[in-house]
Amino acid sequence: MSVALAIDVGNTNTVFGILSLNGNGEVIRSWRTVTRRDRTSDELGVFLMGFFETTEHNIEDVTDCIYSSVVPSFNPIVERMVEDHFHVTALRTTYELDLPIVYDYPRPYELGADRIVNAVAVWELYKRDAIIIDLGTATTFCIMHGNSYQGGVIAPGVKLAMETLTKRTSLLPSVEFGRPSSGVIADSTVHAIQSGFFFGWVGLLRGIILEIQNTNPTRKYLIVATGGLSRKIHDEVPDLFDIVDNDLTLKGLRMILLRNRSQLDKHS
Repeated sequence: MSVALAIDVGNTNTVFGILSLNGNGEVIRSWRTVTRRDRTSDELGVFLMGFFETTEHNIEDVTDCIYSSVVPSFNPIVERMVEDHFHVTALRTTYELDLPIVYDYPRPYELGADRIVNAVAVWELYKRDAIIIDLGTATTFCIMHGNSYQGGVIAPGVKLAMETLTKRTSLLPSVEFGRPSSGVIADSTVHAIQSGFFFGWVGLLRGIILEIQNTNPTRKYLIVATGGLSRKIHDEVPDLFDIVDNDLTLKGLRMILLRNRSQLDKHS
C-alpha cells in the first residue's frame, strides 16, 4: 500500500508520520526525535529506516513526502535524506502553496510553517471559527475566522521557561510539569515551582483565550489544542480546550500534500 511520509521539524523535536493516502487520511504511525542541527542526512535516514523496520511498511511504500520546518538550516538535511533514502522529492510547506485558507494578515511570509499547517487542518476538519493553541517550544495562538487566518499570539513555551528558571538560579531544582499534589499553595520548593508553572500557564491560556473572545464577542470560537503538553493540561483542566489533537500537524500536512502533489518531481 502506498503511503506518505510527513515530517514536522520543530525547534526542540522533529515528528515523523506514516500517513495513508486513501480514505480518511489515517495517521498510521508517528514518532519523534530531538531536532539535532548537527545530524547528517545519512544519520537521519538510518534512524528512519530503523523505525520502518518496526512497522508493516517498507521504505519502498513511500510514494510522497511533505515537511514543515521552523529550522531553516535543517531543510537541506531533510530534503537530501528523503531524496537519497526514499527516492522521492520532499515538498516543503510555505504560505505560497495551494491552500484552502486565505490570509487577513499583512505578512504571511513571517508565519511559521507549523502554524499554517495547523490552520489548514482545523479549517478542513471543523469548518469553524477557531483558536488554535500549540504548546511547543513556544506557546502559540492562531485565530481563524472561517478559512481566514487573522493573526495570533506567541508566548514562551512551558518547558523552555522551566529550563531557563533552573539554569538561571542556583538552588531551584528541575521539576516535572504538572499539577502539584499540594494544590496551588505549595508545601515544598518542588511543589511551589510546579504550582507556579501549572497554574501560571493555565491562567495564561485562559487569559489570552478570553482576550481574543472579548475582541470578537459575536464569534463562537472552537478551542483546539495540540503540542506536547496539551493532553496533560486537558486531563487536569478539561473545560479549557474543546479538542486536543496531537496529530493535528500531521493531518494538516497530508491535506496540503494532496492539494499540491503535482509540484512533486517523483523519482523511481
